[in-house]
Amino acid sequence: MYSVYFFCDECSQPHPFGVGLNLPDPNFDRKTLNDVYSGRDLPPEIALLQNNYTNCPNTGKMTIQRDNNQVFLVAVAE
Repeated sequence: MYSVYFFCDECSQPHPFGVGLNLPDPNFDRKTLNDVYSGRDLPPEIALLQNNYTNCPNTGKMTIQRDNNQVFLVAVAE
C-alpha cells in the first residue's frame, strides 16, 4: 500500500492527498509518479486529484500540483 503525497508550491512542504494505492509490484519506499507511471496512464483517482485544487494546511491557500515529478508515492508501513 502506498500513500500519495504532493510537494506544495505554497509552503514548500509535502502534503498527503489522502489517497492510497495498492500496486501489483510494490518494491520501493518512495518514487515520483513519473518514475512509476512513465509512459502509462495514471490511475483515475490520481488524475482526478491533479485537476482539482486542494487546501494547503500550513497557509490556508488553495493550491494545485500537476507536475508528476512533484507528486510521489510513499510506502505505508504495515
